[in-house]
Amino acid sequence: MGSVETAPDAIPTVDISPFTDPNASEEAKLGVVDAVRHACTTYGFFYLAGHGVSKEKREGILNCSKKFFELPQEERMDVWVGKSMGKSFRGYEPPGIQTHQKGLLPDIKECFIIGHEVPADDPEAGTFSTGPNLWPKSLKDEEFRTPIMEYQATMLELSKVLLKLLAHGLPKAWGQPPDVMDDLAVNPSMPMRLLHYAPQEVQDERQFGVGDHTDFGCIAILLQEMNTKGLEVWYPPTETWIPVPPKEDTYVINMGDMMQKYTSSYYRSARHRVITSGTNHRYSVPWFLNGQLKLKCKALDGSGVETVVGEHIRQRLIATMGEAGKALR
Repeated sequence: MGSVETAPDAIPTVDISPFTDPNASEEAKLGVVDAVRHACTTYGFFYLAGHGVSKEKREGILNCSKKFFELPQEERMDVWVGKSMGKSFRGYEPPGIQTHQKGLLPDIKECFIIGHEVPADDPEAGTFSTGPNLWPKSLKDEEFRTPIMEYQATMLELSKVLLKLLAHGLPKAWGQPPDVMDDLAVNPSMPMRLLHYAPQEVQDERQFGVGDHTDFGCIAILLQEMNTKGLEVWYPPTETWIPVPPKEDTYVINMGDMMQKYTSSYYRSARHRVITSGTNHRYSVPWFLNGQLKLKCKALDGSGVETVVGEHIRQRLIATMGEAGKALR
């Protein structure tokens, strides 16, 4: 009889600093590629260390999140997603909007969505995930808008490094060059969510901070507030949930459905969820690289399957966003 696999205690941690260090050996760089490949084919998730993002910048974006959710409800609703231009889908999303699976109650999370800044007079403004961001009037630019947009730019640069790592990790038999994924980060859809999970005094087993789901896009880069818990990742070999608590000086990276499609399921888009707490507030900031919306991604294994990034993301949102999703049709 074969041995039964033991459920892992944690997802892997990968220090990518040798890959970006010009003085590192080729062996060290290949070690990073191998570690990322293993994490993304086996778990679909990993802790990212050696990312080069300062503690000040990370704490700053979490503070922006807290500032927004400390605003009175009427001020938050002044920038709710229903006021965003056309199908751009920006602004405040109240709790109870998104339901990921039949049989579950809506998510208790609330979030503030920021995307690539596109002026209202741009010909593409108002199309899916494209348009001007909404900003609360009572928060000064220098304490909210400016640090958010600077952080967004930092995440885009970090995602370019991750795309290089993922491209290097593809099967050699596919014959793909190391820049094969670069176009995903050219003028991309890159929504960022400031997330708040309020304590739930009365808990229901059908309701989560975020219900069991996979992400829609290519890569997610998640910053979690320390000394909190809730995120869990599904591990199919043992059919168990692996807890993913915050880990000092790291991000959590995960693959999304678009990356899984693009790589013909080589990189795995893993199911995950957020368990609610009865007593504590929880803040986190996920940044998503969806990709260039009009990009036609042909499966990198040469099978010929083609997916248009924007249409894939839009249909997934419509399926989970209920009434709010109707505006995206």
